Amino acid sequence: MKVHIETIGCKLNQFESQALSDALVKKNFSIAEHLEDADFVIINTCSVTNKADVKSRQAMRKAKKLGKRVVVTGCYATTDFDSLLDENSADIIVKNESKFTIPELLEKRLFLEEKTPILENSSEFPIVYQFEKTRAFVKIQDGCNKFCSYCKIPHARGRSRSLEPKIAISFIKNLIAAGYKEIVLTGVNVSDYHCADTGLYELTESILKLRGDFRIRLSSLQPDEFDVRFLDLLMNEKFSPHFHLSLQSGSNGVLGRMERNYTADYFRRLCFRIRQIRPDCGITTDIIVGFPGESEIEFEETLALVKIVEFTRVHIFSYSRRSRTKASLWKDWDGKTKKERVKRLEEISLKSAKTFVEREVIGKEYRILTEINEEGKGIGYTENYLRISTKQKCGGNEFAFVTPRNTIANAGTVELEAE
Repeated sequence: MKVHIETIGCKLNQFESQALSDALVKKNFSIAEHLEDADFVIINTCSVTNKADVKSRQAMRKAKKLGKRVVVTGCYATTDFDSLLDENSADIIVKNESKFTIPELLEKRLFLEEKTPILENSSEFPIVYQFEKTRAFVKIQDGCNKFCSYCKIPHARGRSRSLEPKIAISFIKNLIAAGYKEIVLTGVNVSDYHCADTGLYELTESILKLRGDFRIRLSSLQPDEFDVRFLDLLMNEKFSPHFHLSLQSGSNGVLGRMERNYTADYFRRLCFRIRQIRPDCGITTDIIVGFPGESEIEFEETLALVKIVEFTRVHIFSYSRRSRTKASLWKDWDGKTKKERVKRLEEISLKSAKTFVEREVIGKEYRILTEINEEGKGIGYTENYLRISTKQKCGGNEFAFVTPRNTIANAGTVELEAE
């Protein structure tokens, strides 16, 4: 039997889809690259925005139209479980907490007409040893306790919980032994990682002590939970000098309505402190545009902060009303205003990123983890998370030293080119 997995959304979803793929192969299923070739289709949905909801529904309809037997899981399947029950968009609907029972479900061919969740116990922290790219992901945390006024993810993922550090370390040792040279620690709110007496910093410090030629990268961090001890690791060759700090807005008024527990000035000072220690440290972020009540002055405060910080990349989202959130009760902006603000922010973000890269990055030597394109040339990411292409030929999944010579604007991001 062939199974195709359709993944919508974040890196955590991508990791969990890979975990499902590994588990299915162990059950003697084949993984179909294309939807048309599959007997079963698993759709790992997202619900962070209305757009993600739409993509999830479109994937279901497309699979059903082709006559496939469809299993739907993920955040949208969890938050909108009851509405999906009343539709004919899936054969089986599996909530997030039971996601990893799907391989057993398919093995037993339990395709019942009654659409019920699978409530068997399953590991929330699966172990994956095969990844398509050079980077390996390790899920160390799930859930969120924050309940920001715009976000429904706590309803989809539940309360925060963490993987035991001994298990995480053992897993990472095996990944290093298998040849992976970049390990990414991921989760819903990695900043909230805590198990027994071990927090995210202590876990990272233990990983850095492991033998081998590798580097560690952290996924998205919450500014108000940032552990300043990470600044001591910025010069460690195994620690990637890159932080993804979720800003969301550069206006104190908007941040207050979002129920984010920091100010714009705190965020600015944190970034300044990071760059004092490592001037070329990559800082990426997320920003929501058109939040309810966001005035023109408040939006301009966000533009001003983006100029000051000089993020290497900004992920921009138009505000999307989410059910079961406080912000869903407030008056929303029209689409035209949001679109216009997104465009202005994109222009400022790209310009400030290019200014930073040309001042701090061009001409310095970096070690990239290479992948090979069709021409046999190297592409990859620098340690501070800038995508770079090099004209020199090199092997895949190897570290290579390159010196960026110029920038390439590509799809709203700054990329680099080296000789």
